[in-house]
Amino acid sequence: MLNYIYQCSKITSEGKVLKMATFLNRIEAIGKEMTNSEKKIVKVLLNSEKPFLLTMNELSKLSGVSEPSVVRFYRRLGYSSYQELKVALAQENLNEAEPANIFEEIELGDSPQQVFEKVVEQSIIALNTTKHMINYEALNHAAELIGKAKRLFFFGHGSSGIIAEDAAHKFLRLGETAISMNDAHMQSIAASHMNEDDVIFAISHSGESRDLLEVLKQAKANGARLIVITGFSKSSIAQMADALLVTSAKETEFRSDAMVSRIVQLAIIDSLSVITVLRKGKVAIDAVNRSRLAVAKLKT
Repeated sequence: MLNYIYQCSKITSEGKVLKMATFLNRIEAIGKEMTNSEKKIVKVLLNSEKPFLLTMNELSKLSGVSEPSVVRFYRRLGYSSYQELKVALAQENLNEAEPANIFEEIELGDSPQQVFEKVVEQSIIALNTTKHMINYEALNHAAELIGKAKRLFFFGHGSSGIIAEDAAHKFLRLGETAISMNDAHMQSIAASHMNEDDVIFAISHSGESRDLLEVLKQAKANGARLIVITGFSKSSIAQMADALLVTSAKETEFRSDAMVSRIVQLAIIDSLSVITVLRKGKVAIDAVNRSRLAVAKLKT
């Protein structure tokens, strides 16, 4: 079922796949954390000839769940009423769209071209899905926290540490005091000296890194504010966030969801750096120019 969702979730310039993008992207957004009741409801909606004609009572009975479960389901997807969900299903004409062969698993016999094309498609799907599921209020709040901070700390472990370094580089070029750390001991020392003027940008796909979790608890206790990028909205680290930015990525046999999520994490960081430039205006632009000149001197 979820493979079907991923197959249909890419936004294209023609055909019914475009019409389906919004609803299916909302479904995919909660895919990893979907409850058993939600899975039953989704199965009925995908397999019904005309799901938009089902009453709430009918959907409840066919799914084998209570009506309150249906209410929680459509609210979790962002619909304010059951009627709004039905309208969305009708507009997207879910039953008539044929699964497009636009998401394929990478296989052992694939050529380099096939591998490249599939990797690119996976990244496009992850970006499009995140675009539909991201909380733009949280994105704005993250930008506000960055704007008020005296120091920005970018924390991540493993591959997330590489993303943290890239993020610190971007904000350092804007004239911010931006520091990247990927060692738990160094992070812990830094956290012990933080205060309400500091903002931590924590990057953790799983949101369950034990060492990072302990560091963030210490920093929060000292008054630091926390921006989190993660793939799991209910993870331990996500629950601590002042601004939570959730990504979407699908795991395949040869490529983990954490690998796919990197491109989405970079897109979020790029967006926040651009928002910072727009809000700071000439001050940020002058800082970027000074950074360019400083690097240019090393190349002569």
